[in-house]
Amino acid sequence: MTNNQLCTGEKHKKSLLGGIERLLGNCPNSEEVLAAGATSKALMVLYQADIIDEELAIQWGTHVSKKYVEKDVSKKVRKSAEAFVAVCPILFCLTTS
Repeated sequence: MTNNQLCTGEKHKKSLLGGIERLLGNCPNSEEVLAAGATSKALMVLYQADIIDEELAIQWGTHVSKKYVEKDVSKKVRKSAEAFVAVCPILFCLTTS
């Protein structure tokens, strides 16, 4: 299975991010996992595998949602993603030049 078969559209990509949000936010030791930057690391893996792009990562990382987890959990997960979201504009510049 190629990466393009894994997520064929933006809806699938957002659902994948929602699943990661649920996994990281609801795991038994989520405080430690999120403090270690697991969300940024997971986003980087998805980005390097060409599953998500900079625009989607920034959009997801800056908008809290209660679709997959409680709103307070969503805030914590997205807080853990700040390191990756902060470098997305730099990644975008590197890929377009």
